[in-house]
Amino acid sequence: MTYSPIDPKVTRPILTRIIIVTSLLGIAFGITQLEILLGVLSIFLLMVGIVSHKIFTGLVRPVRKIRSPSSDFTLCRWTSVNDSSVARFERWLDKPAPLIIAIHGWQSDSSSSEKRIGPFLERDYHAVLIDLPGHGHSDGLAIWTAVESGRNVLDMMRDLANVWDWSQITSVVLLGHSMGGFVSLGFADQFSEALPMPIERVYLESPMTSFPMVFAHRTTGIAIMGRHISRLDLQWSFLRKGPDSKLNWSHFSVPKWGVPSMEVRILQAKEDIALGLEHLELLQPHANDDWEIVIDEDLKHFGASRGNAYSTYLRWIDD
Repeated sequence: MTYSPIDPKVTRPILTRIIIVTSLLGIAFGITQLEILLGVLSIFLLMVGIVSHKIFTGLVRPVRKIRSPSSDFTLCRWTSVNDSSVARFERWLDKPAPLIIAIHGWQSDSSSSEKRIGPFLERDYHAVLIDLPGHGHSDGLAIWTAVESGRNVLDMMRDLANVWDWSQITSVVLLGHSMGGFVSLGFADQFSEALPMPIERVYLESPMTSFPMVFAHRTTGIAIMGRHISRLDLQWSFLRKGPDSKLNWSHFSVPKWGVPSMEVRILQAKEDIALGLEHLELLQPHANDDWEIVIDEDLKHFGASRGNAYSTYLRWIDD
């Protein structure tokens, strides 16, 4: 029987819904009483509510694409204490080899991770590709946050530490792309502590480094109408349904979010249409001496255009 991932009912933006209902009542009253000014103001308020709702839902519920890597990988599932399933795809060799753990970006899945780890597969790495909650084959969350997603993956790794054959693993590296890079930044040290063998190096490809920066980017142009309302709804929803009410807006940016203590290699798309170079610029002041950053002029954030990524990864692997 094929398992279908479960998406719980998404958290509702309460303030936005109040605004939409109030505006509809205002429009109805304005029409019946011929109150033109009230009707116009209510229509504007309705537009604010609709824009705010779109911003909110676009940030707390990813659009799922159920895709899988190639047949070289085997689908495995882990279930949390609250019965939420997290999926991963494993590829193990019949010999001792390094292991790469890869985490994809927002609204993506493990099939995109496979495209990025080609150089590691060429160098005969074991590979584990993780579907973040709400993505690919993993169950969703009532309100998607990198905190709860990272904690689910962390709990899974703690269990897998007792499952994997560590006599066949010579070293461990972590790779995160975009949102997966954000999760890796915040949880790399905890992932490392959860495993019998520490993570040797973290690879980040065009990583996200700040949720407030993403939010500001998502609320420009006409979306600015719903910026403040949607932010209040996001913060309120996080307090009600989020995994840690003590966290605030500033905790979702580097350095408070987290910076790995191990070696880091960053491959950044110069023309990053999804995030922009400001995410890299936020991270750069916190780089250690054993980090290396490469900005690739031909690499794209999405799609098949990989620029010089293949040769860059091979150089790093062989170094």
